[in-house]
Amino acid sequence: MDIRGFGTANVQKFYELGFLKDIPGIYHLPFHRIAELEGYGEKSIHNLQSAIEDSKKQPMYRLIYALGIRYVGEATAKTLAKAVNYLMDFKDFSLEALQALEDVGPKVAGSIFDFFKNSDNLRMLAKLESLGLNFRSTRSERAGGSLADQSFLFTGTLNELKRSEAEALVEAQGGKILSGVSSKLNYLVVGEEAGSKLEKAKKIPSIKILTEKEFLQFIGSVSKN
Repeated sequence: MDIRGFGTANVQKFYELGFLKDIPGIYHLPFHRIAELEGYGEKSIHNLQSAIEDSKKQPMYRLIYALGIRYVGEATAKTLAKAVNYLMDFKDFSLEALQALEDVGPKVAGSIFDFFKNSDNLRMLAKLESLGLNFRSTRSERAGGSLADQSFLFTGTLNELKRSEAEALVEAQGGKILSGVSSKLNYLVVGEEAGSKLEKAKKIPSIKILTEKEFLQFIGSVSKN
């Protein structure tokens, strides 16, 4: 959910102290007790409260991604968010309907299907919706744009942008983010410590490999068109 200041160390500490027991509990943290802990000043607590509250406004795909559904990465989460108006509509999706979605194979479809048939998960989702998280799709898929029909994938560590920011730049121009390297990929943008995806892309001549600097120059030029 991109909650600034709520990394692994804080999650683990709050869990061990009994402040956090489940996902909805993120939105019920006892800040009056956290304020008693060493290293948590008024400003840091205020910033964390604000970041948690702001996360309720995240687009639906980020919530889908954050649920931790097995095999569902960020690209698949975006595909799912574009498929429905309301998150809970997935309760009524069959395996066949899920597999009909782009880049959703049998293994991924089975995981999504099982998640939305699990009564514990449904109760958790009901709590999250009652807390005000965004369960509605904006249907923001863009038809057209300078990068229409062009696909991108980012790998390695970017220095100038967050990966989510870089992907948003592509999508703002009508481009598409893929989850893996294949012949369908047009551009692989490579940051520091890129690994197997870069090696795989080198074997597919149709894929153009860009550094982060080259990507920024490229996206700047298409934005002006």
